[in-house]
Amino acid sequence: MAERGYVPAVRVWDGPLRLWHWTFAVCIGGSLFTGLSGDLELTQWHMRSGYTVLALLAFRLGWLLWGGLHARWSTFRVTPARVRAFVRGLPVTGPRTAPGAALALALLLAVAVQAVAGLFTSDFIFTEGPLVRHAEDATVDFMSSLHHRVFWVILALIALHVTAQTVYGVRRDPTALSMFTGWKRITVPATQHYWLRALLTAGATAVLAWYLLGRL
Repeated sequence: MAERGYVPAVRVWDGPLRLWHWTFAVCIGGSLFTGLSGDLELTQWHMRSGYTVLALLAFRLGWLLWGGLHARWSTFRVTPARVRAFVRGLPVTGPRTAPGAALALALLLAVAVQAVAGLFTSDFIFTEGPLVRHAEDATVDFMSSLHHRVFWVILALIALHVTAQTVYGVRRDPTALSMFTGWKRITVPATQHYWLRALLTAGATAVLAWYLLGRL
């Protein structure tokens, strides 16, 4: 017999989402390392990593629409009422807290801005993005300046995310492990994995990326 107040664990994060999450994290780390190292020999790897990040963002956009139950856009609810409920320590009624949803959206937006700006970025000596030749000098200057500043925002958001997960871990809250296991103790319906849907989405994303890169 279940204890009063006991909440059983359910599968909240589907397999494709978790695979995407860790691939995205590795690519972001790789982009930051190759971009900040100052080693010109790593420039091509930096650009490849940036292209991969753009493809992953495209996949996530699709997964927001037809992905796992709790990976969809409808779960990113950041309302004053939900923020107040979180601050007051009330039970979470969805797969994400309001601050968690806001942080995830902010990180996705910052990475998207950084990656797109990189397409128009040039150091005017050795390296330039694939869209530089299609843009005016003022646009290239603006995008280059943006690309060399937005990474600070990304680093700050990553630090905030890691800090939050560390706090969960110190409190022995299983939330910190949920993106590894997929499971959380929360009262929401369980999700399916939708692997076939994920493969079709990834395939469409890869074809789109191949087509666009071939035309740049």
